[in-house]
Order: sequence, then C-alpha cells, then structure tokens
Amino acid sequence: MATTRNITTLTEQFKGALARLELGEKRKRAEAAHKEIRELLERDKKLCSWGVDTVLIGSYARHTAIYPGKDVDVFTKLTKLDTSANPRTVFEAVRDVLVARYGERAEPQARSIKVSFSSDGEEDFHVDVVPAVRNGERWAIPRRDTRRWDAPEVAERWVETDPGKMTELTTAMNATLEVDGQGAYVPVVKLVRQTRRHHRVKEKPGGFYFELMTYWAFAADMYGDSFAELFAKTLRAIATQLESGASLIDPVLGREYKPPPDPDDREASAAVFSDLASKAEQALTLDRCPAAAIWRSILGDNDRGPIFPLPPGCDEKGNEIKNVAAVAAVGSKEASGFA
Repeated sequence: MATTRNITTLTEQFKGALARLELGEKRKRAEAAHKEIRELLERDKKLCSWGVDTVLIGSYARHTAIYPGKDVDVFTKLTKLDTSANPRTVFEAVRDVLVARYGERAEPQARSIKVSFSSDGEEDFHVDVVPAVRNGERWAIPRRDTRRWDAPEVAERWVETDPGKMTELTTAMNATLEVDGQGAYVPVVKLVRQTRRHHRVKEKPGGFYFELMTYWAFAADMYGDSFAELFAKTLRAIATQLESGASLIDPVLGREYKPPPDPDDREASAAVFSDLASKAEQALTLDRCPAAAIWRSILGDNDRGPIFPLPPGCDEKGNEIKNVAAVAAVGSKEASGFA
C-alpha cells in the first residue's frame, strides 16, 4: 500500500519571504522615472517622425523584479523604421534627446543609454533606454559591437528580439499553476532570482538566464501544492539544465539563447545549484525548525534582513526554542510584509 510523504511547506514563512522580495515603495520610484523618460522621448520631433512608441519591458514589466530593483528597461520602438536604417543613426538620435535633458546622467552603453536617477544618500538606480526598429512582425535592436553597425549586411547590424512577447508568456505561465489562490510561476521566479543573487552575486549567467530556466522548469509539467515543493523542484531542474551543458532555448525566438554563458561560469553555477537543490529537497522532509534554517540559508538576505523568516520557537541554527512564548512575537513580526 502506497504511503503519502509528508512535506514541510512552511506556508506562512514563504509568504513572508516573498513579501521581503516585493519592491514596495521602490516601485513608485521606478514608475516615476520611466514615465519621465517615456514622455520626454515621445515629445521629440525627430523621434515622433519615426513613429516613436515607448513601452516598459524587463523584469518590472513581467513583475519578476525583486527588491531593491535597481534598473528599469524602456523599449523605444520606432515604428516607421526598419532594419534598413543604420543603427548608429537611430542610436545617436535617441541618445541626443536624453543627453540634452540629463547631461552626464545619460551614459551611452553598448546598445542602450543608461540614465541615472540616483541622488545623494540613495542607492544606484537607473533607466536603460533601448532603441528598436521593425523586423517583420518582431523588433530589432543594435548589436553590442558598435563596429558592426556600419556593416553592409542587415544581420550584422541588428539583433532580432521581442521583449513584449516574453511578458505575454510570463503572464500565461503564471496562470498555469496556483498556490494559495495566486499564480505560482512569478513568485518562484522571484525566489530563484534572489537565490542566484545571493549565491552568485555578479557572476554569470545573470538573472534573466535563470528566469528562462525557471520558465522551462514550469513548462515541463510542473506540479505541487506549496511554494516549498515548487521551489525545490525548480532548483533541481535548473541544476540539471546547467549540468547538462545543453543550449538554453529562448522561448520567444525558439532558438538558442545568445550569448550563451561561458562554460566555466555554467559549471560553477551548476555546482552551486546542485548543492542548493539537494538542501531544498532535504528541507521538505525535515521538521519546521531545521527546514526553515535551510531555506534561510538558500535565500540569503537583502538590506531588509534575512529573506526567510523563522517560525515562532525556532532559532537560526534550526533548533527549537523551549520558551516559545518569548519568541512568538518576533516570529510573527518577521513574517510580515512590506508596504
């Protein structure tokens, strides 16, 4: 006769962890910044003659950004231009509008313009403005290598993309599975992004690469009733993908994601996430205190403190505290959200 395995879900603690990853007041800052940029671009006469139409893209648009959310991406679609245009002409036109308004705060990057909105005493925050032209039913952005912008072949000058489609896919995937009455995919993406940030910091591959691996983990018939179970399964799927060495497929374009990570970076990430997946799988089988200590070590912290709150009556080492009443208030407060 089959037996049902008990899973330690720590439902309230995962709710608290997700609350600590929410942008809160930081989202208002981002909204004001990208609105200001978009209004500026959409007033410019030259860009208007090119059919300028700006849209928010990236993790903010997909609602997968995690605290503190230091950058916002604005996609500047020039609807009356296509890939026959020279990337240099397009890029410089957008750049000049931003430099005229923001001066040194507008810093040209490889194929975007970074506009800083930091102020004294505040952390770095910026808006990345990416110019784009039509490429059939999709869009194209300048190649990172500016030396190729004047190449005779269109494919050498421009790179095909469709960030709006990724936002649509994210919304659809989030509707495929629910936990506690909410879409499960986006919250798990946030947990994965935080885990990568804590354990890999600025090493490659970056957060979006891990988001795509999470997408495919959910696409492969993901199931479960709790964030603990789904998160553990996703960590294992990511570790397996990294260990395989197989190309990661871009779900929007249907081909290999480029640029692929360096093999050494892939191997390093594979080792880290294989270990984390094993710890997560172990946490599902343990009592609440040792399980919470493992989840806390996996998710790390941000400037709000440890991401994963401890249940009442548990210490950071995973031990149960006998005097539960003395710590119940602390545990309850730890699980609270942020405005």
